[in-house]
Amino acid sequence: MKFTLITGDHPRHLYLADYLYKNDFKFDWIIEKREKHIPSIDKKFNNDIKKLFLKHFKKRAQVETSFFGKSPGKLALKNIKKINRINYDEKIFRIIKKFNNKNLITYGCGLLNKKILKNFSGYKLNIHAGLSPRYRGAATHFWPTYLMEPEYTGVTLHELTEEVDGGNIYHQTSIKVLKNYGIHQNSCLAVKEFFIELPKILNFLSKSKKKIIGIKQISSGRIWTEKMWSPLTLKLIYEAFNDSINNFCLKNNKITKPKLKSILNP
Repeated sequence: MKFTLITGDHPRHLYLADYLYKNDFKFDWIIEKREKHIPSIDKKFNNDIKKLFLKHFKKRAQVETSFFGKSPGKLALKNIKKINRINYDEKIFRIIKKFNNKNLITYGCGLLNKKILKNFSGYKLNIHAGLSPRYRGAATHFWPTYLMEPEYTGVTLHELTEEVDGGNIYHQTSIKVLKNYGIHQNSCLAVKEFFIELPKILNFLSKSKKKIIGIKQISSGRIWTEKMWSPLTLKLIYEAFNDSINNFCLKNNKITKPKLKSILNP
């Protein structure tokens, strides 16, 4: 099953392309330019919050390097036909027309409109860093740990629709909560474990004699917007718990088992 892959340009996005290439998948690749991996903070915050903000994102960069390596995407960047680090605009439509693939997989890119989605007659799939419908939208690897349920740090492969992370589900994975893992380790572990499962799902879809529809999301869940997150939320993570919420939840038997969906186990 050949497809167009549209990703962001952060380490985990580039690592995915390498992983797919190593597993012999055929795809053309569009890389979208994302915000800086260590972003800037609004000047309105005081120095203590600014220090927490910088600590948080520097730690994210360090942890992602430990999980995904210093040069993720190196193999795919060298061997896959690609359009490198475009800004999202009308140009993406022309590129997709040129690639002329039936199937689409997205991860970490901007929302695609109807005009673009209509170009794909096969599967249109999105890799969402969150367990839908419980965690839809933005920063959905942050909120589970913040809300004392790190076991809900997971990934959902779902159909791309105009509804935010609301399409039919094809596969979900979640983490085993590990002692001494912090919020960034939880996120990277969720991503890496999902990537291990992804080839099995794609091969299953490719070999199926008819198009598989996926599993309908029966509740709307909650859409977490970018505005819901603030640097102030970091005070709970680092000052109240010293990034040890996993340990707190394990010690106090607060871990439950998410109900995951998959076309392999309908």
